[in-house]
Amino acid sequence: MPKKKCGLGFDCASMMLHPGIDPGDCLNYKTCGSAVELTPDEELELVRIREERMRQYQEQIRLTRRCAAIMMLMRRGCPQSPESLGIVSAVEAIATTLDNIRTGLTNFDGQYIAPPSCELHIYNVKRPSGTYSYYKLTAENAIFAPSEKEQQVRVIHLSHDDDARYIEAQFGIERRNKLTQVRTLLQNVSALLEEATRLLEQTTDMNSPNATIEVSNTNEIIPIDS
Repeated sequence: MPKKKCGLGFDCASMMLHPGIDPGDCLNYKTCGSAVELTPDEELELVRIREERMRQYQEQIRLTRRCAAIMMLMRRGCPQSPESLGIVSAVEAIATTLDNIRTGLTNFDGQYIAPPSCELHIYNVKRPSGTYSYYKLTAENAIFAPSEKEQQVRVIHLSHDDDARYIEAQFGIERRNKLTQVRTLLQNVSALLEEATRLLEQTTDMNSPNATIEVSNTNEIIPIDS
């Protein structure tokens, strides 16, 4: 003969605080069995055993099938949380990484960073004593401050490859390239975080009301010996 089961999926022994109780002997058995005919938000009345200050009480409670389903799953369904699923630790890791990025950006304070689309170019100059190579920092448009003219210029002359001006300009281009790569990565991360935000906003449509129980009657059963 098949074993009787709770119509609402409860562990009757746990709910009734009676180890080994058969669902068929549960005071709620008939009510739970007929509850399948109710809509999720219609109320039903159950009996619950509660322990408080070494005393046991039998209560009559009113709740909906939806509330009962939440109670059952929270008790039996191994409920998880953002913490247990690693979401909170991931958010904290992102926050730590952002702090590290902000700290790393301070390394660029006071350092030359070349503008976009500016590059180093080499050119040769012929002199009676031979041909010499020089470098210049060149922009697409006139954006550099002039050394003598009144208008901005497109080129800054940097002398030889062992000149401090050339070396610092080269570092400036490398700094710019690294920062633009960081910017691209951060933009990608920002897009992913926006998608995560959108997913969390969508879950509000799935949120069930909090499981609320109305207690209509309470009677003490048996004092528990200390």
